[in-house]
Amino acid sequence: MRRHRLTPLLWEFTEQPAHPEPPPRTFVLAPFGGGSAYALGEWVPDLRAPGERVLALQYPGRGPRSAEPHATDLTALADAAANDIAAATEGPLVLVGHSLGAVLGYEIAHRLHDLGRPVELLAVSAARPPDLQRLDPAAVLAMTRDDWIEELATGGNAELGESPLAEVADLAIPVLRADYLLLARYRPGPPRPLTCPLLALGGAADPWVARPYLDAWRSWTTGPFAAAVLPGDHFYYRGATAAFGGLIRARLRHPVTADARTTGRDL
Repeated sequence: MRRHRLTPLLWEFTEQPAHPEPPPRTFVLAPFGGGSAYALGEWVPDLRAPGERVLALQYPGRGPRSAEPHATDLTALADAAANDIAAATEGPLVLVGHSLGAVLGYEIAHRLHDLGRPVELLAVSAARPPDLQRLDPAAVLAMTRDDWIEELATGGNAELGESPLAEVADLAIPVLRADYLLLARYRPGPPRPLTCPLLALGGAADPWVARPYLDAWRSWTTGPFAAAVLPGDHFYYRGATAAFGGLIRARLRHPVTADARTTGRDL
């Protein structure tokens, strides 16, 4: 699948025509900690309908941006992303973020609203809400190489695929450490719920994000809310992208039901 750089931070998957009329729906994908835009390509076939666009964020410090310093402020990264998205798109916007990308997506959604570009749907995947993050900066900085290898093995990091951890650890660890620190140092400030529909997805066996954390996203929007779990761990969508994409597209067709809005039960 081809990718086209719109800005250093914003890349487009380009199998479909880029600018049909009227302005198309655009999906914006935000990678997980340690990940890059490349890792989200498997989502595209099950998210995009003909004529729609799919963009992905390419964080600094990896891939073609490997020579750049890593981001150190999540809200500043959200500022840059929202500005690039607003300048590069027209029409409805759907934000889909996994883990770190989900929290970043929440911040981007606020900024897009302030820029006059309200979000059609925010889909957060395998993530705790902003006020329930588990990471502490001092603990992250104290982690040894063995600790990081265990963390990678536990999470089954999708960027690494099937590569033996010992072969990729020295490349992966600096990126993962930087992204963990980005989230650990993030402070969401006073609660400021979104107004857009919000869908929280996760894996039934995720060691870090149990179902109650998905339900807790309900308080982060005044709009329609729903939550659902699929079989699997933190990267539950691997091998299940049709189900993952289907849940998101279902919310675009039917943004709210009485059960989903009031109880957050499974879709």
